[in-house]
Amino acid sequence: MPVVTIAGNPGISKEKKEKLIKEVSNSVAEAYDLPIETVTILIQSYNPEDIGAGGVMLSKKNK
Repeated sequence: MPVVTIAGNPGISKEKKEKLIKEVSNSVAEAYDLPIETVTILIQSYNPEDIGAGGVMLSKKNK
């Protein structure tokens, strides 16, 4: 059973999450030659103050 974790900042709509889950699930199921029902997708959201890139907090980079 493949498990895919997608991590990013919040702000993606419910509709876009549904589309993302469907498209990624289809791709993973095809790649593994498994039924789509065996694929699990986890979407994690992180606030900008919880993300650092290049040694700088993302909330400070976006100002």
